[in-house]
Amino acid sequence: MENDDKRRIASKRSVKFQKLAKSLEEERQAILKEQLNKNRELNRQIPESKNSDYDESIHRIVADIEREAEFTKNSEDAAIEEETILEDVKQLKKKFTVKTILFLVGILLLFFGVTIVLLKKSLGTETSASEEAILESQANHMDPQLRTMWLSNKEINEDYVGQIVFDSGLVDLSFVQAKDVFKEDGSLHVFYDKNGNLIEDPSGYTGNDVYIWTNWKTGKYDRYEEGGSVFMDYRNYLKDQNIIIYGHHYARDYDPSGTKQFTPLDLLLSEENYDDNKELSLILDNEIRRYIVTNVFTIDISDEYERQIIRTDLNYDLSGNYEPKFFKEFIGYLNKISRYDSGVILSDSDRILTLITCLEHQPEYRQVIMCKEVSDDIYDPS
Repeated sequence: MENDDKRRIASKRSVKFQKLAKSLEEERQAILKEQLNKNRELNRQIPESKNSDYDESIHRIVADIEREAEFTKNSEDAAIEEETILEDVKQLKKKFTVKTILFLVGILLLFFGVTIVLLKKSLGTETSASEEAILESQANHMDPQLRTMWLSNKEINEDYVGQIVFDSGLVDLSFVQAKDVFKEDGSLHVFYDKNGNLIEDPSGYTGNDVYIWTNWKTGKYDRYEEGGSVFMDYRNYLKDQNIIIYGHHYARDYDPSGTKQFTPLDLLLSEENYDDNKELSLILDNEIRRYIVTNVFTIDISDEYERQIIRTDLNYDLSGNYEPKFFKEFIGYLNKISRYDSGVILSDSDRILTLITCLEHQPEYRQVIMCKEVSDDIYDPS
């Protein structure tokens, strides 16, 4: 704005000098014209090449005025240009200063940013390590409620092994280890027949008969309340390849709810119920084994071959897979008789859980559910 004002002032001055010079020139021309008229009257010719002193004086004045006007204009333009340059330099310095400040601020922010990131990373690593330590500690110990449950049940009966639990809630039951009819000291276990008679002569009975009608908590005959006990085959050990667990099935006309012992397992005979009930666990002493159902089928216990599944013939001790050839053939056979294809393949190298129960109003048949182990989590017992 200041420069524009100066330009306008310089322009006005130049115009003023130009007007003055023009006025003087017009006056000179008028005087010259008047002089020529006088000379004509006197018949005197004044050469055009010569000027009077006055004319020369006027020319000098006009030239001086024009030079002064041009000089003034140039001086003022130069001053304006100089001021413009100085202003540009000033603005450039200001811009340079701002950029420098911004650059330095950026460097500082970058430095602090990197420092904060490194600090967070360091703290994050420590937190992560701490969290990992906590998770590792938690992973090494069973859920306190499960551990408390297992210990309390073990206090009730030394034969208690653990819980069989379907993820869907289809079955959630305690089971015990069936043993030989005789105790370690040679005395006979207390157990009952189907009608509630105390067994005094164990002839014709096996270890599986000890808990079939006996409540594992009370040691009493129990056919109608909890239906005896769910138990693991007396020849089984948890380290065996095939663990067999037995449980009663109750007819719906006696148990309309269909919830007693292994009764709910008959739902798995229908393929439509498979996906919702295919996963289960064995909760043991500081150990949780996970399983998935592979095969669901029924067998005729009057058939000598199929009867091997419920282990009535000690020549085929499936728990330890003592007859690998038979075991492989057995898996191929049960794939043929399965109610449906679960899509899960069972091989002769898998660790297996076999669940066996009766069929409603079909005493000569048994329902069998085969499951393969998919994981085994071991926990710190301390």
